[in-house]
Amino acid sequence: MALKDFSILFEKVTTTASVKDIGIVSGFNAYSQYIENVCKTQKGELVGDLSIGSDYYSYIFSGQADLGLLQSALAAYIQDAVPNLTKVSVIVNSFTIDTIQFTVFYSISNGINNQSSASTFIEVEI
Repeated sequence: MALKDFSILFEKVTTTASVKDIGIVSGFNAYSQYIENVCKTQKGELVGDLSIGSDYYSYIFSGQADLGLLQSALAAYIQDAVPNLTKVSVIVNSFTIDTIQFTVFYSISNGINNQSSASTFIEVEI
């Protein structure tokens, strides 16, 4: 099956590869990407909007490693950055020296359709 992809000049090309370099995500699937971007962006890193991102490094490297506090803080950062989400909660699945893996649970409505009990799995390299 040939997929549409983009060249370096952003012209559409046909390819037989099963993975696309660039793709457009819309609808409820876009919210998973929004959440991932918030989690993988350090708060204050984006000059255009200094409020987007999370400050999980301060919790990880504080020496206390309180997972409950980290989970609450991540949920608050996500809720703040993506206002259409409700009932946001975070569960840390794995915490190693190299990565932190967690699942974000949330509900969302686009005005017509409601999606409750949605989740996104996130892995962030430390």
